Amino acid sequence: MQSLFELNEELKKVLTTLNLVPAEDESTDELVLYLQELVGKRQLLLTSIFANATDADESELRKQLLLTQSFEAQAKVILDHRQSLLHAGRKSKRLLNVYKAIDANR
Repeated sequence: MQSLFELNEELKKVLTTLNLVPAEDESTDELVLYLQELVGKRQLLLTSIFANATDADESELRKQLLLTQSFEAQAKVILDHRQSLLHAGRKSKRLLNVYKAIDANR
């Protein structure tokens, strides 16, 4: 099983790559699936590591919480961007259909 450090680094790489890869790129779907897999592994690992957490683990727990919030923020930015692209695509398609209807009525 991967260490927590390795998982965190891999998550950072995948999120960075997703941010750089165009939405139309075929590898995007695979990256999103891999991201989901990594997040699941990280959740399980965090649960097992901190199942019996003590006060001594507080700083590490806080560090992991901040990292989780950072990952969440990065994923939200990517999600918002992809959703705006989808919305723009739908709007363009509606306009195209309007123009086709106008042309058909001539």
